[in-house]
Amino acid sequence: MKRRAIIYIRVSTDEQADKGYSLKHQLERLEKYCELQNIEVVAIYKEDYSAKTFNRPEFIKLLATLKKHKNYADLLLFTKWDRFSRNAGDAYSMISQLNRLGVEPQAMEQPLDLAIPENKIMLAFYLAAPEVENDRRALNVLVGMRRARKEGRWMATAPKGYKNTRDELNNKIILPSDDAIYVKFIFEELANGIYNIEQVRKMAADKGFDCSKNNMWVLVRNPVYCGKIQVPAYKDEPSDIVNGMHPPIISEDLFYKVQDILDGRKRNVPMKNTAKDELPLRGFLVCKKCGEKLTGSASKGRAGNRYFYYHCKKGCGERFKAPEANQVFLSELLKFEFKPQVIDAYSKVILEMFKSNGENKSQAIKSINVEISLNKDRLSKAQQMMLDGDITSSEFREIKSQFQPEIDRLSRKVIEVASLDANYKRYVDGGFSLLKHFASQYEKANLDTKQKLIGSIFPEKLVFENNEYRTKNMMSVVYKICSKINAFGANKNGTDVDFSTQSHRVIPLGFEPRTPTLKV
Repeated sequence: MKRRAIIYIRVSTDEQADKGYSLKHQLERLEKYCELQNIEVVAIYKEDYSAKTFNRPEFIKLLATLKKHKNYADLLLFTKWDRFSRNAGDAYSMISQLNRLGVEPQAMEQPLDLAIPENKIMLAFYLAAPEVENDRRALNVLVGMRRARKEGRWMATAPKGYKNTRDELNNKIILPSDDAIYVKFIFEELANGIYNIEQVRKMAADKGFDCSKNNMWVLVRNPVYCGKIQVPAYKDEPSDIVNGMHPPIISEDLFYKVQDILDGRKRNVPMKNTAKDELPLRGFLVCKKCGEKLTGSASKGRAGNRYFYYHCKKGCGERFKAPEANQVFLSELLKFEFKPQVIDAYSKVILEMFKSNGENKSQAIKSINVEISLNKDRLSKAQQMMLDGDITSSEFREIKSQFQPEIDRLSRKVIEVASLDANYKRYVDGGFSLLKHFASQYEKANLDTKQKLIGSIFPEKLVFENNEYRTKNMMSVVYKICSKINAFGANKNGTDVDFSTQSHRVIPLGFEPRTPTLKV
């Protein structure tokens, strides 16, 4: 009786590219085989799918046909057993299922009589060989990619901010793309510690940078942006971070600063912004009755106008108009006077201090570099000992895990110290210029700057009573730089402050300790 067969041919995309397999080639060989063996072909199923499981569209249709039509065929033909399956366990189960349906699976190039028990050993070999081949190929790829990462090469699609390209030797590399400016913006904003990661993501999106929430977290944690490549742990090898062959978008110092903020080690939590331009003294005034800090708010008049007041929240009735208190404060600031020769003397002293600090900075960098070289030498000696067989590779990795993080930490320290602004003279000149024109600078400043200026001069709270201000003390440096402090009731007779007779402690601002009231 003439046997009837279903031809099953399968190929996956990677096999077709790598090995030259093709559906057409398999079909021609199987049809020729059936012709020579006088086998009738009742159906042909073509599959472009992986053989890891039997959950394949065409194979599912094939099974459905066999279950629906009994005695439809008695052979299932394919070229090799790896066309049938690449999983030994699933293959044995499917062979049993096909046998119950009256169908014998058979490979044209690897024929086996499965009625003979010993042939199942060969079947196991045929099924396992492709799996072993795949595992070996995957291992070779893994080892190759790991070696490339250790050399500092990026082995994947370029991350956001970079693009895949080739160098002059036609080697694959990544270079900063047009999106690099957005990546730099993201890290700089996060480093300020003011906005959280989602707020920064939306800010970048407003500028035209498309990045999902999940990708944003991947981005800010990826050291590739500071010129590093992360090598993941493998077996007994620990994870490592090596210098990349690509140019960085941000500095290493900026990257680790952001990591500290994300890990909660460093964060600037912004206060709720309730400040009003009309209330610059809010937060610096205390109630003359109960001593509690005054707040400020606006009241709406009958005509709809807003009138601002400083007032106490404790219900003691303390309340006065903000414009009048603000004007009195400005009038007192206008009375500050400075001797040019005093400012020049202070300026020279501070410039000398900065110069000395600059020399100290160079010495500090030199000292850190010596320590880095020492640790590198230790690591190099350990590596040579491993190559000479004096220590094992696992012992070397343990030594490296001790010294490499310290080398990286010291390298970041060098960057941090070297990045300190050396243009100190500009800051000194700007600071003393501000003191010379303090009142006018205060009047022109925005609210935030006004409050910083107030806080820089008055460490203690102010009390406003009967159109007068009083306070416990002023910053000693300002007191000493002023040649005449006839503001806030100080030196009403117009005489100069004799600094040679003054104590170095912070002294009351222009009044005796026993007489706290300052006259305007």
